[in-house]
Amino acid sequence: MNFFQLLQHLEERLGNHQLPLNPAAATLRDLFEGTPLHHEWMTQFVRAVYAENRCQRLTDSVTLAETFKALAVLRQQALKASTTDVDLRALVEEIGETINTVFTDNATAINPPATPTGSGAEIIPFRGRRRA
Repeated sequence: MNFFQLLQHLEERLGNHQLPLNPAAATLRDLFEGTPLHHEWMTQFVRAVYAENRCQRLTDSVTLAETFKALAVLRQQALKASTTDVDLRALVEEIGETINTVFTDNATAINPPATPTGSGAEIIPFRGRRRA
């Protein structure tokens, strides 16, 4: 997956108000179509992911490990800052979850799980536990 595709997935999940991408962007400078709700933090995040993945173009590939490394630093700063509001904390956590989901889904699409070829194993369903 490339840098811009990752951001498109984030925009789709978080909403255009959090990450207003310019679909015709060619560089980091013209990446945003408008102003993100948490402009300063989101700008730092986008730049950190770009730098940590050693991107030189929006179409350069990104990895889960490098992307999480970039997020981890900013997440710690946001959680420790006295000026961080509840909405920014929620956004940071949602970005982490979304990144994990996007990379997992992408890996599954590229390498689908192998289908069993009749191993002879029987699947036995468990009954639900009774609740008192």
